[in-house]
Amino acid sequence: MPTKAKRLLWIVNHKTLVRAEVPIFRDLGYEVFIPKIIPPPLPFQSGIVTYDYDATLSIPRRDLEILNSHAFFGELDLYRPWSPTVRSIINEHFSVAVSSISAFISPLNEAIRHFDGLVLARAFGLTRPKTYKALIDWLGRPEMIDAAAARGSRYAFVQGYPNIAEIEPAGLVANAYTVRIAVADEFFQFENSWVGRDGSAIMVCPGIEKDGYYRGVYQGLKRDFEGIPHKIFGKQYAKIDDVAVLPYLSDSELVDLYRHAPVFIYPSTEPRHIHYSPIEAMIVGTPVLYMRGSLSDIIAGEGDMPGRCDDVVEMKQKALRLLQGDRLLAEQIRSSQSLIVDTFRVGLAREQWAAVLP
Repeated sequence: MPTKAKRLLWIVNHKTLVRAEVPIFRDLGYEVFIPKIIPPPLPFQSGIVTYDYDATLSIPRRDLEILNSHAFFGELDLYRPWSPTVRSIINEHFSVAVSSISAFISPLNEAIRHFDGLVLARAFGLTRPKTYKALIDWLGRPEMIDAAAARGSRYAFVQGYPNIAEIEPAGLVANAYTVRIAVADEFFQFENSWVGRDGSAIMVCPGIEKDGYYRGVYQGLKRDFEGIPHKIFGKQYAKIDDVAVLPYLSDSELVDLYRHAPVFIYPSTEPRHIHYSPIEAMIVGTPVLYMRGSLSDIIAGEGDMPGRCDDVVEMKQKALRLLQGDRLLAEQIRSSQSLIVDTFRVGLAREQWAAVLP
C-alpha cells in the first residue's frame, strides 16, 4: 500500500497562485492534491479547478475519485465536514494539508480537527479593520483557534507578509512562518517589456457592486483622480455604467494594458493586503505609484522611493507628469521597483517553503 510520505493537500484553489505555489511543492518532492469542486465565482473570487496534478498522485484511483467528488469548501452558509471515508483516505495517504483562512472555513477546521499530519493555515492578509480572528468568530468557529494551538508542532500559521500575525491571537498564529506570495516564473517572460505610449492611467478595482468595500474604492478613485484620463480593470460581476471600466481582460490583454500604460495608480493604504496586479505591472516595467504606509511601501522598505506618494495630491501630480511624458520620472520609478518585485520571485518563496515543510 502507498505510504503518506511526501503528499500534500492544497486546499486553496487560487487561480494565480496555483501557477507559482504548487510547482514549488512539486520541486520539493511532494505529490499534490487540489480539490475539484469550488463555490461559484461570487463570492469565491479568483478560484480555479485543475486536474493537472492528478496523474502525479500515486494513490489508488478509487481514493482519488472519492476526494475529487468531495466539496471541501462547502458554501458560505453550509459547513461541509469530512466523511469517515474522506478522513480515512486523507490520513492514510497525506502528510501535509495547506488550507487558506477564508469565509469558507470547512477545510481548515476539518483538517485541524481530524488530520493526523501537519496543518498549515495559509494567510494572505485582509483589508482593515478585518482580522482572521473576527472572521472565525463570525463564522461561529471560535473553538478552532484553541484547537489549532493544541496541535503543537502539527500546526503552523503561514503568512504571506510578516506583519499579518501582529494583530491576531497567539493561538491562531502559533509557529508562524512568512512565505511570500510568489508570481509564477512564466510571468517573468514579460519583464521590462514596457512601452508606455497610451494616453490613460490604469487603476485596479474588481467587484464593483452597489455597495461594499470595492464600491468605496471605486468612488474614491473617481473622486480623487477626477480630470485624469484613466482605465479601470478588474473582474466585475455586474454591469458598471462607466466607460472607464474595462470588460474582462484575458491574460495577454492584461499584459498589453500594463505595457502601454504610462502609469499605474495604486492608492491603496492597506498595510496587510495587496493585489497581484501592481506587482505584475512592476514586473512588466510600468511605473507604479503607491501610498506611504501601504503594504507596497512596507515591502519596499526605507529609502527615497520615487513611486511612493505621501498623499493623493502628490500621487495625482506624479501621475500627471507621467501622462505628459516625463521619462526621467518614469525611469526613476521603474529602476527602483526591483526592490518590491524581487520579494515576489519564486526562488524566495521556494526557500521559505523549504523551511516550513518536513
